[in-house]
Amino acid sequence: MLELVALTGTMVYSIVNHFPFSSWGEALFLMLQTVTICFLVLHYRGQTGKGLAFLVGYALVLLVLLSPLTPRAIVTLLQASNMPSVVVGKLLQALTSYRNGHTGQLSAITVFLLFGGSLARIFTSIQETGDPLMAGTFVVSSLCNGLIAAQLLFYWNAKAPHKKKE
Repeated sequence: MLELVALTGTMVYSIVNHFPFSSWGEALFLMLQTVTICFLVLHYRGQTGKGLAFLVGYALVLLVLLSPLTPRAIVTLLQASNMPSVVVGKLLQALTSYRNGHTGQLSAITVFLLFGGSLARIFTSIQETGDPLMAGTFVVSSLCNGLIAAQLLFYWNAKAPHKKKE
């Protein structure tokens, strides 16, 4: 759900500020994917009614956020809240790797693509939007992804200890 809040914040902030679709379209498709997964999880648990209520509730929240009823300051705050979410999530991941002394089954390709993608998003957000909040979000994301990438390199040959059978 935290991911859905972050995606919604980015999308709404971008739409309200009239940024080009290329700067926020990715968030739209990821949001649709996340909403679909949330619904399907509820549906396959036998809670289709809750799933439909979730879809309707989310649609209503989205409509209110995109309407003139929502002050621009709230939309900006929603976007700004992405930064602490990214930092907390990545630092928890980094702390877990540090405590374990290895990165586990973390995919090197995924980590480096995330790092490279977040670096590229700094420049594309500056070029397409000129918005310091959007660029700042990707700077913070890049720093955090860089930390995870550095850990991956540092712990490259470290193996998870095998548990002994009793």
